[in-house]
Amino acid sequence: MKKTLLFLLLTAFTCISNAQQITLMDFGTLSQTTPGNYNNITNSVVGTTNLIDNSGVLTNEILTITDAFDDDINFTGTQTPDESVPFPVTATRDNFFGENVEYTWNTPSLEPTGGFTLSGLEVGKYYSFKIFASRPTSAAENRETLYTITGNAGSQTATLDPVNNTANLAAIFNVQPNGSGVITFQAETGVNNNNEFGFYYLGAIEMTKTDSTLSSDSFSINGLVNIYPNPSSEYVNISLSLNQAARVKINLYDLTGKIVKTILDENKLAGSFIETWNRKNVSSGVYILEIDADGRKHNSKLVLN
Repeated sequence: MKKTLLFLLLTAFTCISNAQQITLMDFGTLSQTTPGNYNNITNSVVGTTNLIDNSGVLTNEILTITDAFDDDINFTGTQTPDESVPFPVTATRDNFFGENVEYTWNTPSLEPTGGFTLSGLEVGKYYSFKIFASRPTSAAENRETLYTITGNAGSQTATLDPVNNTANLAAIFNVQPNGSGVITFQAETGVNNNNEFGFYYLGAIEMTKTDSTLSSDSFSINGLVNIYPNPSSEYVNISLSLNQAARVKINLYDLTGKIVKTILDENKLAGSFIETWNRKNVSSGVYILEIDADGRKHNSKLVLN
């Protein structure tokens, strides 16, 4: 019986894992990185990053800067992101940026577009993107940024005005990589941008990989979980964002399907929160962490050292 249950549990976990993979990216300065299972991209001109997912697992996906942004990095993004935004302040407070009129901060720059490629992606899967950027300013202006993501079926676009932004996101859904497993991303000045230098920005991205197409409703519910550190030797932080109030249950199971610990069971308001759990009374090993928000479930493998 236990062997059957173990097989079923592992099969279910594998299906869930294959069905959705979340990758979090913070674009900004080396001095303002985001802890946990974030990919911190801190060179705005060149470089590659081997991406991990939000459980800390290496994905074999690679981000390569192929179109340089400005060689300076903006560090004045919002310090007060709205609770509905799935990014912490460490990810919202800085940005890559560029301009379509020559601008001098430390050095003269003219970077009318900036972008990167994502390679090593799984052909036939779907990739959806939430994009955030913020630039507080007292000026009455628009710094609209146009984002273009190109895959197997062509390009999709979305826009975002980062001026004093704390809650708005740009979203692009269901992009499939080309036959080589590549998707390209480009940021540039939007048509409504009236800044004298045409500044555009990129602060953070949440990328969700799915087996089938993702609706805007499901995208707003799922893909907002971050568990870190993983593996863990003492404390585990479970970061969750809800688009609506829900009864949230967080249970830890061993690989026989036996519940080991109920970490949380309470009502939560819409928005983001972090549950910090001290695992001192739980033995080392591999577990499955199940998060249930009114029936919407997310399962992750958790390794305790």
